[in-house]
Amino acid sequence: MQQQTYRRWQISAENATSYRAKFKLATEIVKSDMSSREIRRAARRVVRALETVIDLPIASADILRKAHERFGVLTELLLSTTDPKASNEKNYPEILILCIDRDSEPVGLWP
Repeated sequence: MQQQTYRRWQISAENATSYRAKFKLATEIVKSDMSSREIRRAARRVVRALETVIDLPIASADILRKAHERFGVLTELLLSTTDPKASNEKNYPEILILCIDRDSEPVGLWP
C-alpha cells in the first residue's frame, strides 16, 4: 500500500500545474502517516506558503515563487524515494519485461 501511495504522490507531483493541486497534494502528504518525516516537513512548507492565499483569487508573485520553489523540493524528495519493487526497471535492468496488448499475446523484451 505504501508503494502505491508514494507512486500516486510522485505522479501527482509531476502533473500538478495549479497551486490548488500543489496545495491539495501537500496537505494530503502532511496528514499521512505513510510519508517520511523529511517529506512531511517539505509538504508542510508548501502548505504554509499557500494556506493564507489559496482561497484568494490572486496572490503576490513572491508568495507564489516561494510556494513553487518549496513544491519543487517536495517533488524532488518524492521522486528520489524509490523502492526496489516499485522501480524494477532502474534497479534490475536484467529482468524480463512483459508487454501486453489487449488483443495480442504477451511479448517478452530483454534490455
